[in-house]
Amino acid sequence: VKAFTLFVTHYPPLCELEQVYPEHVSNFHMAFLLNEPDITTDAGDGEVQPEFITFLYQLTKAAAGRSYGLNVARLADVPDPILHTASHKARELETMVNARRKYKKLLSDLWSISDKSSLVKWLQSNS
Repeated sequence: VKAFTLFVTHYPPLCELEQVYPEHVSNFHMAFLLNEPDITTDAGDGEVQPEFITFLYQLTKAAAGRSYGLNVARLADVPDPILHTASHKARELETMVNARRKYKKLLSDLWSISDKSSLVKWLQSNS
């Protein structure tokens, strides 16, 4: 068959390869169930534990909507303090990436403005 397979936990730019090379690249993920815990996962100090998740033995077409690496780490018995730190760092990184995406979109929108009235509208909607 000579198939080449790449496994990653979560890397969005790789998912885009399916759009560029649909005849050669496909995205799949393991199906899962999110289980709602009986107690809140927010410890009150800003630390949020990973959700409780059950991975199923079913390969599903499409990329996963987000990474569940911390859940996999919990299944591998990684100690809770490490999971809490990783969760905090992941949230920091997500906040930073979302801010960069927002600023990139603002710059892209601003760059496409060609007249004064459009600039005034843009300034009013983004202030």
